[in-house]
Amino acid sequence: MNGPPPSTRAFLSDLPSLPTGSKVRFLGCVRTYHIPTGHLILEHDYPRRRFSTNTGTEAASVAVDVNAVLESVTAEELRVGAWVNVVGYVRGWGSDGGDHDVLRKLRMSSPVYVEAVMVFSAGMVELGEYERVLREALEVERRILRPD
Repeated sequence: MNGPPPSTRAFLSDLPSLPTGSKVRFLGCVRTYHIPTGHLILEHDYPRRRFSTNTGTEAASVAVDVNAVLESVTAEELRVGAWVNVVGYVRGWGSDGGDHDVLRKLRMSSPVYVEAVMVFSAGMVELGEYERVLREALEVERRILRPD
């Protein structure tokens, strides 16, 4: 049977290291929804980073283009602080990354964005448990693909 490629589970912080065109599934917390461009800005502080106003270090973030799925995304999923699962494709900004200040700043910190094909609520996610399970699953996959 032919069908769409399966998605690869990833941490939001790993998205820039994946090849453009990769289909991914990841979890993020809505920091903002930029209505003019249809981009959710998601973040996830994993691996943990200490926020410091002196160094400017903060949680990893990524823009998610939700224009193709706006009809199925609920207001709750766009709410600041909501945890959402995203399935989509890693894309490079290219020259058409947009002139909006929000996206310009994000382009400087992340070379990629995600074009969503599905966005759905993560509900009351146990973040520590999610991180542990995903970290262990990714380690198992790494060992299978590159045995020591």
